[in-house]
Amino acid sequence: MAVIFYLSGTGNSLYAAKTMAKELEGCRLEGITSYLKAPYEVQDEVVGIVCPVYCMALPPVVEVFLQQVKMVPQYIFTVVTMGAMSGQALGQAKELLEQRELRLAYGVTLALPDNSIVFPSPKVRQEKLLNQAPAELGLIVRNIKNRHDNYNHLSRSFLWQYGGTAIGWWVLNSIKQVGQLSCDAAKCVGCGICATVCPAGNITLDEGKPVFGSACVHCFGCAHWCPQSAISLGSLTPDAKTRYTHPEVKPIDLEAQKERKDEA
Repeated sequence: MAVIFYLSGTGNSLYAAKTMAKELEGCRLEGITSYLKAPYEVQDEVVGIVCPVYCMALPPVVEVFLQQVKMVPQYIFTVVTMGAMSGQALGQAKELLEQRELRLAYGVTLALPDNSIVFPSPKVRQEKLLNQAPAELGLIVRNIKNRHDNYNHLSRSFLWQYGGTAIGWWVLNSIKQVGQLSCDAAKCVGCGICATVCPAGNITLDEGKPVFGSACVHCFGCAHWCPQSAISLGSLTPDAKTRYTHPEVKPIDLEAQKERKDEA
């Protein structure tokens, strides 16, 4: 048995997770945020973690997941989707698991278009990355089936061990204030897509307008998926040039990460 736990806001990591799950026999998908709301003992022999890179590191909610997930699998792999650089993400995952006497056997990066808003991938690069992804995922799946092991190559460098990502988070939180979500009521059409795609269930609707809670995981999904560009992440608002969602993923696909699958 196999399971892939994933976090996805604009679709890259869900695309990667779904593509791999189709090729891995008996593999199911579980949302990381769903698991954290209702933890259980993972019995699968193969466990994968697929998530984006945030500020050259793992998303904080994925850190929490790796610190809390209950499992004793025979083989653990991690795939991090990134726009340009993976930073410390894989080494960080390795260390978090080691602290719990678990071993990350295989860690790999997958380059896909960036959804950062500040540094969006140009259209030409987007097309190139999307075209390359199937072949790269094919190689990753073959390596997983063959139980490829690159454990010894996943250590973090000195820079990452001592706060190499702190500046990026400081800029986002203090300067850009991305945690302060807001909606332009004049633009909002009440479609509810923002609530559908939010992996944390942090958005509810009140008279057709979004209400933001305090559990944002900084995935940027609500802003990128909004068809009216009505949602802002602090001072950041995606427009026609900076908006990105994976072309093979729909909002309803992302909603599934909030549902438990282990009991299905």
